[in-house]
Amino acid sequence: MNSAFSKVSNLKLNRLSKIAITLTSSAFFLYALGQTPILKNMIAGAFSCSG
Repeated sequence: MNSAFSKVSNLKLNRLSKIAITLTSSAFFLYALGQTPILKNMIAGAFSCSG
């Protein structure tokens, strides 16, 4: 019973760490994309045109 509980807790920890790694990497990727001037101009143009 104890080993089964530890397996479940390990699975939950692995899933949480995977989610955290995915979130941080995607946030960093979006931040890096936002730093490029070409994308900034495209986003600014899209927002100004839609308005």
